[in-house]
Order: sequence, then C-alpha cells, then structure tokens
Amino acid sequence: MDTRAASLASHDLTEAHYENVTNWATFPGYTDLERAALEFTEKFAVDHLAIDQDLMDRLRAGLGDELTFELALCVGSWLALGRLTQVMGVEASCPIRL
Repeated sequence: MDTRAASLASHDLTEAHYENVTNWATFPGYTDLERAALEFTEKFAVDHLAIDQDLMDRLRAGLGDELTFELALCVGSWLALGRLTQVMGVEASCPIRL
C-alpha cells in the first residue's frame, strides 16, 4: 500500500486507482482488462483454484499469451516475496517510491 509510481500521471493512474484496488469489481475507473487482471491477482492470492477458463480467456484476449504469463509470474513473485518478508520479520523502514 506504500508503493507508488514516481509519476502517477505518466501511467494514467490516480490515487483513486490505488485506493480502490479492493473494490476492483465496482470502481468505474478500471477498464474491463484491468478488472480481469485484478480479479486474477485476488484469486491467485486467496483462492487460486477459483481461477477458471473464462478468466484466463479474458486475460489472454486482452493481453495475449506472453503478457498473461508475465502477469502470473509477477503476481506469484510479489506474493511470495511479501509472504517471505512477513514470515522472516523483515520490515521496510520507509515507503518505496518507484
């Protein structure tokens, strides 16, 4: 929650995009593809067996095979890193700005 792109405007992001990540299904600021990516991310983290063919088809239609795989790789890597840092008690002393 502390990570932000250096320039939100250069990525067409607003604070509202960050604030509504958990409201991905109803926040009007997300595109259908962004909603699919957020749905995938939530299911990957909470109930990976709920990722069905329909969701994968929507991602592949919007992203293609390579970017869909890259999304899955990124989500898995960041999820693993986040869990590792919590288990090991590693805490950030300051927010990360990208």
